[in-house]
Amino acid sequence: MTDLALSEEQEALRGSARTLLQREWPPELARRALAAGGDGHDADLWRRMCELGWVGLAFPNDVGGGGGGLLDLAVVYEEAGRALVPTSLYSTVEAALLIERAGDDAQRTGLLRPVLAGDRIVSVAYHEDGVRASADALATTSVLEGDAVVVNGTKLFVPNAGVADDLVVVARDPVAAGAGGVRLVVVPTGAPGVRRSRMGTFAHDAQHEVALEAVRVPPDRVLAAGLPDAWSTVEGVRRVATALQCVEMVGGARAVLDMTVGYVGDRSQFGRPIGSFQAVQHHVADLSTRIDAAGLAAWWAVWRCSVDGGRDDAIGGAQAAVAIAKVAAGDAYVEATLIAHQLHGGIGFTLEHDLHLWSDRARAATLTHGSREDHLRALGTLVARAR
Repeated sequence: MTDLALSEEQEALRGSARTLLQREWPPELARRALAAGGDGHDADLWRRMCELGWVGLAFPNDVGGGGGGLLDLAVVYEEAGRALVPTSLYSTVEAALLIERAGDDAQRTGLLRPVLAGDRIVSVAYHEDGVRASADALATTSVLEGDAVVVNGTKLFVPNAGVADDLVVVARDPVAAGAGGVRLVVVPTGAPGVRRSRMGTFAHDAQHEVALEAVRVPPDRVLAAGLPDAWSTVEGVRRVATALQCVEMVGGARAVLDMTVGYVGDRSQFGRPIGSFQAVQHHVADLSTRIDAAGLAAWWAVWRCSVDGGRDDAIGGAQAAVAIAKVAAGDAYVEATLIAHQLHGGIGFTLEHDLHLWSDRARAATLTHGSREDHLRALGTLVARAR
């Protein structure tokens, strides 16, 4: 039986992360960053997180990382979710994982080290119009022309592209077929032919459309010169990113629960705190149980990914664990915000109250890295295959 209890070092990391974020990223700063109309990214907070080594926590020492593991990084993610840390942390880590796993030694040094040092922000350009998770369906192309690789296509829902210095673009070689023709190209956002447009979303999060029109980059920006299992690498990293996001979602749900418990303990009606009413207590107890269950599923998914790199497609492997965790974390987070709005009463439905910040993040997170239906469908496929 795997012990998912935190070590002393991880408990210390959690305590220091919570203290820092409570001091340097209170809800009013998160609100101000979003109200500014930008990506919600904060340069000062980013600098502090990089100085503390959070971005490079799960990366090897030889590329400037901290030499830790995914479970260490998950500790930071849970606290980041609790504090509504800007999502540029998550998209940068995902892109950095792709560079670390798909790049050669020179690329890991030249492209990854500046990211882990906090000098560059990166993101992943993956989604396209109407495209499901299939290598054959990619419309964005990368073609070798002379001394350059030329990239053409349009990517949607690219997280934090507005502040990113580079994008890891998932493209295909139109000559090669299937998963073997997939290329991962690191494209500077300032390169000629790159156009970034903010997309309107219900959660007001930083999602962009990125148009790539005859963008020319050096061949050394194609990770590992178009390694044959690039698509498998992409899938594995996306599962890792999803598992970590599940832990982040659980952190957000716990913050909402704590906020609600504090409110029902202070708010009085009929001469007594509303938290003393049995119906309110039932809601809080049910939410607490649901969040704890989602937390266990999320941490289990991270552990499975740390064991097999997110590539195990067996019924007991990373794919199944991540699918279960994403459904559980999404349901718990959204349910926590809905019940919290109800128990807060009228004030909980006003934009002046901080609760809506977590509600927006919860709704966006349930769709990021696959919806509830996507993961249930994937889980069903695994079960059918195992029979």
